[in-house]
Amino acid sequence: MSYCGEEMKNVLVTGVTGFIGSHLLTSLKDHGRYHLVGMIRNPQDRQRLEDLGVEVRIADLLNPSSLQGITRDIDAVIHLAARMRFHDPWEMLYSHNVEGTKHLAMDAMHEHVSHFVYISSTEAMGPVDMVPGDESAPYHPAYGYGRSKMLAEQWLNMQQLPVTILRPTGVFGSGDSYVTMPVLRAVQRGLLRFVPKTAANHYIQFTYVDDVIQGIMAALDHREEALGGTFILASDDYYSYREMFTVLARLLHAPAPQYSVPSWFVRSALRYFEWRNKRKGIDEFVFHASLVDDMHVDRAYSNAKAKRVLGYSPRSTLQKGISEILQEKSTPTVP
Repeated sequence: MSYCGEEMKNVLVTGVTGFIGSHLLTSLKDHGRYHLVGMIRNPQDRQRLEDLGVEVRIADLLNPSSLQGITRDIDAVIHLAARMRFHDPWEMLYSHNVEGTKHLAMDAMHEHVSHFVYISSTEAMGPVDMVPGDESAPYHPAYGYGRSKMLAEQWLNMQQLPVTILRPTGVFGSGDSYVTMPVLRAVQRGLLRFVPKTAANHYIQFTYVDDVIQGIMAALDHREEALGGTFILASDDYYSYREMFTVLARLLHAPAPQYSVPSWFVRSALRYFEWRNKRKGIDEFVFHASLVDDMHVDRAYSNAKAKRVLGYSPRSTLQKGISEILQEKSTPTVP
């Protein structure tokens, strides 16, 4: 298979039906240089992907035998699939994010895959002491999710594997039901008008999904420069929590944060919402008491290395990205 005289590369993507994966699928197809292979767990997703021109391979990260030969004839693997729930039991996070990564990577080594792109997270680093933090910051994960990403990174870096590690910050965009939509709903309903006093002093950073996709594509296109490297994929802007909620409120024509209250007050309110959601079987990041702890630390990161080495160039700010999401719905409301 060739493209303009060049041999097309076979790229296997795990997590292809997820939030980031579904956006990446579109970019890979539009790029034209890659033959896309999607690894899925649920056979019911096969037809939809094949209709889009995606070659489908069925395997389960939790079933090592199903992964044998999954990367055969593959040039590059983009490993997106992960358990991305900060408050899940550690055993679940470890089996998906650490053991699953090991099994996939071992098959890639056996099949001599030439590029293994691991999508980690800045949560592997956790909060930083200096803003913005860069790739040299020590590991300091605050959640089990970040710890699982840290352990996977450490293991991959010890293997004889041509690996690139990408660390997106928190990612927002259409299709994200864990962070983006719950935060927008909470702001629209006026539930975040009361914030801890620390919310004005500590920083948070989110990156639009299109910019994360651009970073992944840059790592693929600049393989030689990317190999062996770890790169933060981040927007150019970051905000205090109060500033972020104010920007969102303005876009949603909702009440902005007006009151600085003691942390215990916000924690108590979030515990109620956390209890209520748990009874309904709902897990939304914003409605956990741990959000108060996050407002006492900084999660703002530098994208300078990715820009310098990979040519990464984020195009969206928080305001621009959220505006695009709301425009897709034709009205500044959140379902």
